[in-house]
Amino acid sequence: MKTIKLATRGSKLALVQSNLVKALLEARGHCVDIVTVSTRGDRDQKSPLTKIGGNGLFVREVETYLLDGRADIAVHSGKDLPYELASGLLIGGTPAAADPRDCLLSRRGTKPGAGAVIGSSSPRRTLECRRFYPDAEYQSIRGNVDTRLWKLRDGQYDGIILAKAGLDRLQADLSDLDVRTFDVEDFLPAPCQGILAIECRERDPEMRRILKSMTDQTAWRRFLAEREMLSLLQADCSAALGAHCALQGKQAAITGLFQGRKATRTGLWSDYPVLCREILDEII
Repeated sequence: MKTIKLATRGSKLALVQSNLVKALLEARGHCVDIVTVSTRGDRDQKSPLTKIGGNGLFVREVETYLLDGRADIAVHSGKDLPYELASGLLIGGTPAAADPRDCLLSRRGTKPGAGAVIGSSSPRRTLECRRFYPDAEYQSIRGNVDTRLWKLRDGQYDGIILAKAGLDRLQADLSDLDVRTFDVEDFLPAPCQGILAIECRERDPEMRRILKSMTDQTAWRRFLAEREMLSLLQADCSAALGAHCALQGKQAAITGLFQGRKATRTGLWSDYPVLCREILDEII
């Protein structure tokens, strides 16, 4: 049996996510080896994401492993994907999604009000959080989840905003912190937040078949609808863009946010391209 080579970033969270996918594949009788890749976003831990170019910052080097045959699949956080994948590649599957919400973490008893410093590398998170804490000061923060938590505990920030999915997957100990988890209706997440996207070569029908067989349909439908917003805008991480698709049977309620304006459309999920276009027509 051929061993499937899985390419991933080398961060702790990326490896946890890749091992989740590895376990799903091994449960289906496949052998999997994990190959770690250093990306430009991982190597530069100081520059703000908006300064070093966010489109594919954590993805492009991983994609080269697929293109040159050093890997068969790659596992990405769905929210890190650029609006356009490298030519010859596609997303072949999405396992069941984790919680899409964002969290504000602060030291126990600290209220992030006037004068408080809140760390975020995302224009969307900063824009959304200003509605709750308009008097706080917002500063860029870089580093993996553990590094950001250390910076918070060290007093470099009074609060930081992180995705709940990553905290849950890492089983992070937050017992010494106050955690505010925002509802998606009030604090719209990034497109595909909480979704793992498994990438493969278009011309690999066997791998596409394997990935399709392990795809969670709810996560897949969310993934397609929320990425439609990203693709229509051709946006990167410098844009304050949010999107969420709530599913109820065949129905979908899709909400989009761009640079502070928000709109929602409801209808059949199969009509998501039209719904997304109507949202953007309203908010742009």
